[in-house]
Amino acid sequence: MINQVLDVNEALVAKILYDFDYQLQTRFKSSLFQFVLATDELSDGMFHETVRRIWSDAGPQGLRSYLRRELGLLEDYRTQKPAKLIS
Repeated sequence: MINQVLDVNEALVAKILYDFDYQLQTRFKSSLFQFVLATDELSDGMFHETVRRIWSDAGPQGLRSYLRRELGLLEDYRTQKPAKLIS
């Protein structure tokens, strides 16, 4: 029974991360892999640990909320980033 619960939790985490990856691809022409590489470089490799901690503390709703905030931060950065001049 414990293995089944872990499998369900792992499947939910995978689904949430898959949805996040889809948003990264459609909105930012990026991917979850690129996002993890970039954030791990800035946070000493803490993305996976952050996902585990949020899942443990707040469950699927908390993880979705965290990833939505990350997308919001990316959107804010993109709108504030000066456009490159075309020469």
